[in-house]
Order: sequence, then C-alpha cells, then structure tokens
Amino acid sequence: MHALTQPHEQPAPLSMAVLGDSLAYGLGATTVEFGLAHLLHARLRANRPASTLFTFAVPHSTMGDVLRHQIPHIRGLNIDVVLVIAGANDLRYTRDVLVLTRRFRHLLAAIADSAPDAQIVAGGMPDVTRTIGVPWLIKAPIQNLCQRLNDRMRLIAESSGAGFIDLFTFTNAPLCDDAEYLCEDGFHPNDFGYAEIAQRAYPALESALERLF
Repeated sequence: MHALTQPHEQPAPLSMAVLGDSLAYGLGATTVEFGLAHLLHARLRANRPASTLFTFAVPHSTMGDVLRHQIPHIRGLNIDVVLVIAGANDLRYTRDVLVLTRRFRHLLAAIADSAPDAQIVAGGMPDVTRTIGVPWLIKAPIQNLCQRLNDRMRLIAESSGAGFIDLFTFTNAPLCDDAEYLCEDGFHPNDFGYAEIAQRAYPALESALERLF
C-alpha cells in the first residue's frame, strides 16, 4: 500500500500598492521591472504566486502630491501591503524638520485611513548628497539633515505600527565601494543600485507580511 501524499498548500496571494516618488516608481532603471518596488514584489510573488501589484507612484512627487493624487486610488481596493516612499523632493521647498516630519506623519495617517486593513511599509529619507544635485560646500549639512529626518521618520513609522526601510543607510553606506550605483542622470539608482536596495529592504516588507497573519 502507498500512503497518499497531501498536495503542498501554497501561501495565499497578497496585493501590494506602491505610492511615492521616483524611487518608488523605479526611475533610473533600464525598465521599471528593475526598480525597487517591482523587485520587492517579485520576491513576494516568488513566495506567494498570483500576488498582485498596484503602482501609483509618480516620479518627482512630493509628500503632498502623494497625499492629494495617489492615496485616493487605494480607497476601496483590497490591499494587504502599502509601500510608500516620499520626502526627498520636499527638500527642494523646505528644510524645516518639523514641517517635513509633520507631513510624513500626516501621510501615514492618510494611508491608514484609506486602507485600514493594510500593513504600511514606509521608506525613510535617502542621502541625497550622493547625487550630483547637492553642491560640495553644503553636502555636510544636507547629509546631516537627511540623517535626522530619516531617524525621525523611523520613529514616526514605528510608533504608528508601520514597517520602515532605512533608505538613508542603504544609500549612504552601499555595500560595494567600487560599484556605480546611479544611472546616467546622476540622481537616481541604476539597476545595480535598485537591486542592492531591494535586497536590503526586503526584510522590512517580510516583517510587515508576518503581521498580517
């Protein structure tokens, strides 16, 4: 006699929504499929086939843009996880830490209100001094500002129950000293840069998924 083997039960598929700016969109990658959000979702889909992705991120968006133009799209959707990355573009208009952290707190609250059953994973503030957009003379104070904002964003995310992706560390301290991380525009990650950030960021997404069950 042969024992009957039970079919292997696959984990249930999940739906993931992406909100935010160029990093969330994947600007700089050869195709958006090599951007951060798609790479994270590819790993999710490998473990949970048939998982879906809704992308509403728009390059160059500020936190206000996400609030006004992107969050309305997730209302009424059956979303399990929301990934949001925004804040770097706000530095073009203000460097006031209180203003920026208030915007971030309001952004997370609005996402939670629009997708109350979803886990939120928020990106912190990347080190924008790694790009060509910051003059050498002000690199040190801008880098310090980015680190302070990243730390504040972490505290806000954790206090609200959201996951956190430490974008400052992942952009300020890359793993390969001799590698090129930016695309030709000098502002956004290339395929290699996105791949490394995704590898380092996935544990935050995985932790959020564990909280669903």
